Amino acid sequence: MSNIKSIEINQLRGIKQLTVSDFSKINLIVGDNNSGKTTFLEAIQLLFAKSQLNSIRNIIKQRTILNVNDNSFYTSFIKMFNVEQNDQLLDIDIYAESNNGPIEFEMKGCEKAIFGEEALQLSNMSSRQKTYYKKSSAFPETVKLFTGSIISKNGKIPIEKDIRLTSLDNTIVGAGNRKEVQYIPSFGHLRYDLLQNIVDNPEYKQLAISILKQFDDSIVDICYTKSDDGSFLESIITEDGVNMPFSVYGDGIKKLLYILNKLFEATDSILLIDEIETGLHKKYYGKLFPVVFELAKKLNVQLFIATHSMEAIDATLEYGEYENVRNINEPIRVITLRKVDSNDGKGSNVVARNVTGKYVYDNRKAFEYEVRL
Repeated sequence: MSNIKSIEINQLRGIKQLTVSDFSKINLIVGDNNSGKTTFLEAIQLLFAKSQLNSIRNIIKQRTILNVNDNSFYTSFIKMFNVEQNDQLLDIDIYAESNNGPIEFEMKGCEKAIFGEEALQLSNMSSRQKTYYKKSSAFPETVKLFTGSIISKNGKIPIEKDIRLTSLDNTIVGAGNRKEVQYIPSFGHLRYDLLQNIVDNPEYKQLAISILKQFDDSIVDICYTKSDDGSFLESIITEDGVNMPFSVYGDGIKKLLYILNKLFEATDSILLIDEIETGLHKKYYGKLFPVVFELAKKLNVQLFIATHSMEAIDATLEYGEYENVRNINEPIRVITLRKVDSNDGKGSNVVARNVTGKYVYDNRKAFEYEVRL
């Protein structure tokens, strides 16, 4: 599996053009609100989408993981393109260098208005849905249509796939693909099976329990238990034999187990974590982060971590052991993203500053360096 060395992003959401190189095993993505941190993580995922529209849909849905209602896929899809592009020529282009060679993703096409009846025939809706739309008094007279293609390359042979969708299409159906890159959204721990990769692996389970004891020393086991209605609950067993469902515990325990699960799934690949601090109290950073980083090293996982928290940044830098002058390893890079006015005077762009963890650590200590701006 590839580890990324550099990336170039063109025309993705608020990013017109951005190039970042010299990634390490642990990469902190920091910056102000709306500076492009989540977009940066999405760009890495798109590199491995393999020309699959369903994979792109899953990436889009990550931004609304707590919304149980299906938003319009078409609207969200179009908003992936840079807002300053002409709707007659939409293009996203992402290129990366990895230890296994170049990886590329390009999605391009155009948008136009067509009559509603024509769009209904072109849409991916079922026959039943089309019948309903025909009977609906709200059936639109005109509809947006996107036609284009996705080109991906991860190896020597590029793959190109034609795509077509209308603004009537709220969902894209298709078989799910195994993700080559794992992603943790900020609130993903609230809707995820937190034990699926842990309970059947004794070593991994004991590691999880040992970490959970930092939250509650009475915890002795984590398992599935059967409730009165026959369903299975994710549960914690305490030393006095009490069975407690996860629902009675705070977000910290759920977030930790979520990260451990995703680390397991990301073995020999890449894990993206958006807002690692969400759900975790800062007093636990110094104990939990080193465990996560050591496990990532053991499983050969490259980390990209977006964060707003200066406490989370400082706790990560402590892992670099920069006080040890003989330490020649540099496991951490800190990439600061910032939105600025474009050079052409039209709209804005995102720029990046990429420095070593040691540089940030030394300047934090000497000058209280504010790396997020």
